[in-house]
Amino acid sequence: MSINLEQEEPNLSEPDIKPDRSVLNFAIAMGAIVLLLILISIYAEDIRSYFKPEQTPETIVQHGTEQLLEQSQEMDAQEVKASLTKFIEAFYVDQRKGYFDPPSYFAPLTQTYFNYHNLTYQGLKKVNAARLADLKNLELIWQVPTLSFEHKNDTLVATYWTQQSYFKPSKNAQETAQILLEMRITKEGKICSLKELEIRLISSQILNNEPELVTDEAPVSQPEPPNTDVRIKEPNENSIYSSGTLDIAPSFPGGEKKLARFLGQSINYPSQALEKRVQGRVFISFIVEPSGELSNLKVVRGIGAGCDEEALRVLRKSPRWSPGIAEGKPVRSTYILPILFQLAD
Repeated sequence: MSINLEQEEPNLSEPDIKPDRSVLNFAIAMGAIVLLLILISIYAEDIRSYFKPEQTPETIVQHGTEQLLEQSQEMDAQEVKASLTKFIEAFYVDQRKGYFDPPSYFAPLTQTYFNYHNLTYQGLKKVNAARLADLKNLELIWQVPTLSFEHKNDTLVATYWTQQSYFKPSKNAQETAQILLEMRITKEGKICSLKELEIRLISSQILNNEPELVTDEAPVSQPEPPNTDVRIKEPNENSIYSSGTLDIAPSFPGGEKKLARFLGQSINYPSQALEKRVQGRVFISFIVEPSGELSNLKVVRGIGAGCDEEALRVLRKSPRWSPGIAEGKPVRSTYILPILFQLAD
């Protein structure tokens, strides 16, 4: 038997060494993050907006220190009407003072302004100046009781009647008219539309003298300054006064609450209107005589389905009103009354 005393030689070669790629992967990840932040900073106006909850914008109209029509979508009807009344009143107060600054009230591009379309601020000024050039000594009184409104998408649509008296040089006439206006207000509180829906000429008195010599007596040799009083100096018994020229306006006996009670107890909802679910306001114009009786009743804006006729029927049975007073005497005067027809829910 032989014994092999030789031993296997040890493997003295170096093992395979794999490189550590964790540092390289970390560097690549950091580079990707930096690149992403750079891209976001370039294409996003404010990176912090991505980490903030979305906020609902408020609906606010500012006039001086007042805040009108604030969050109108959350108001009830009475609150919106009160706020809207303040807004319109401020608009006309500024105009009576000769202040006309379109950016304060109007949207940058006004859809309609006295039936002109797509006007910029500069265009509004030109149209307003041209319109007033043929309406000298304009006296505008908007009749608050006739105000009605509704929401259409993001726009508040208001309609109301105005009584306007003015001297018209193009016709050399002193005129009085009732004009129905529609005002649309955006959610930013800017007027985007102001349109004349209807014009009813009450009176037109042609003057014999030249426009620049409009006076009480207007002698040719000694002209006097223009008369800004729209009332006739010596009216006869047939003269009709607009509400803006009266010392005391006509009124229902007992006031508005008594009038509302009288209408509520007297109106019978027309069956045709009930079937068709017709509701809304009927505007009736009439003359209050010195005796307090109502005459010349007319529907100036109706809703049909028998409501117009019912409104006329009820007013014809109205008790005598307290007449309008001018210079201490009862006179004939015009009046527009809105009568609401509304179905119960």
